Amino acid sequence: MDGMGDAVPVGVAWQKSAACNGYEDCVEVARLANGNVGVRNSRLPDGPMVQFTSAELAAFLDGVGKGEFDWMTS
Repeated sequence: MDGMGDAVPVGVAWQKSAACNGYEDCVEVARLANGNVGVRNSRLPDGPMVQFTSAELAAFLDGVGKGEFDWMTS
């Protein structure tokens, strides 16, 4: 992980899951100018974000795809 609680950069295109369906309480991600991926809470658009490298995010998403984190939503 590259940064914790970093300031949110201006002019970044944030994306959230279509499953959010208009809810404001979702996780958003964005590709940052430094090549990292920013993650923030959509309820706090001006609040802090955390940054991950592409490799860190890929490892996490691999685990999500394998069901390693399913316990978090049950």
